[in-house]
Amino acid sequence: MRPKKQISAIKEQDARLYVLQPDGMEARVKSGWEKEYCHLQNPGEDYFHLLVKGEVYLLHGNEKYCLRCAVRQGILTHERLSWQHPAPA
Repeated sequence: MRPKKQISAIKEQDARLYVLQPDGMEARVKSGWEKEYCHLQNPGEDYFHLLVKGEVYLLHGNEKYCLRCAVRQGILTHERLSWQHPAPA
């Protein structure tokens, strides 16, 4: 069980994410141990990184994106009011 101090700190931090173009996107939780990879590479790496059991990721068609890469690529944002300033198509 988490200490009350830690719980209140979590409540103060807004950890929500928003999908900028939600059509065709699904949020999933990886449930098995089979090898599955993020569709993108981290900067400076020449390989694709694994998604691990319990990890939340986005699925768009056959492409899987870890949340970190999705934020880096502008697929996800922390900006709650992003719908007011849509990205050009």
